[in-house]
Amino acid sequence: MHQAQLSPREREVAGLVARGMTNAEIARSLGLSASTVKHYVESAMRKAGVTNRVSLAIWLREQEGAG
Repeated sequence: MHQAQLSPREREVAGLVARGMTNAEIARSLGLSASTVKHYVESAMRKAGVTNRVSLAIWLREQEGAG
């Protein structure tokens, strides 16, 4: 899968996950609820074909490197 398949918000949230931020920290940073952030993280992981945050971060970095 390619990064372009993530929505702009999913890419933004995934980038913050890759920086080591928690859902609560991301929510505060973006002015969203923690449950909304959780939805974006889960959606991005599903689209990336990964099952955890570390794998999402690795996937995102690989996509950025390939682009």
